[in-house]
Amino acid sequence: MVKLGYHPATWGGRLAGLWKGLACMARCGWDGFEYCYDDIVEWYDRPAEFRRRLDEHGVCLASLYIPSGFRNAEEVLEHRGRVTAAAEFCVEVGCEFILLDGGARKDDGQYTEADFRRVADAANHCGDLCRSRGLSCSWHQHWGTMFEYRAAFDRLMAMTDPELVLCTPDTAQLSLGDFDVAQTIRRYADRIRYAHFKDLDANRRFIELGRGTVDLPGAWQALGAARYEGWIVVDLDYTSLDPEESCRVNMSYLHEVLGVSASALGLTKR
Repeated sequence: MVKLGYHPATWGGRLAGLWKGLACMARCGWDGFEYCYDDIVEWYDRPAEFRRRLDEHGVCLASLYIPSGFRNAEEVLEHRGRVTAAAEFCVEVGCEFILLDGGARKDDGQYTEADFRRVADAANHCGDLCRSRGLSCSWHQHWGTMFEYRAAFDRLMAMTDPELVLCTPDTAQLSLGDFDVAQTIRRYADRIRYAHFKDLDANRRFIELGRGTVDLPGAWQALGAARYEGWIVVDLDYTSLDPEESCRVNMSYLHEVLGVSASALGLTKR
């Protein structure tokens, strides 16, 4: 079964547009949403109230996203603290995934074995922490980090335990680098339970699904070939449209072009 998620960033940062966004997402038929650790931390001492409000909207928290530069031991320790706090909150509100991301990019692009090992060890530790609480930990490859190109990302995947650290491909972030999106999905299919779908326009800016250059049908076909069961989340950071219109455009593309249904309707392939 595939679950469809959305990121309410287009309604405004932090909590300003969250509840308005969730109301629209519920009307459009999304199963859940993704949010960033920093934007929701003020609810950590009120998980029951937060879950009640989600239940009122009929959506769930699909994941919490927690980035870090991982530049040194201090940043790693700080990140572990954020993951620990997030994991406790996730258990209480019924959220299944924690997404990791980061690795500060160096201007010269030169990374040492110690750089890779520091990030990989931190990811494995966080994955073990999540697993001990019944959660899943997944690495979200991202442009603007030391893993923006395929060789470095493949090296990180090889250095992390696939039982602890899953892989979250992002169709637009991969396309900003030198990745073949469908090939990357096929390569890491056994580690994918959560994926980001978004498009890029000719200026390498994010845009609604189907209005850009990313091979989204190829990405979906690669997931389908792997008999994918998990989340597909539209993680659109901004839009030139009204947020509700953008939300509906993205859902329409998934339904009408790719033939993906939300979990309440099961998985449809056309």
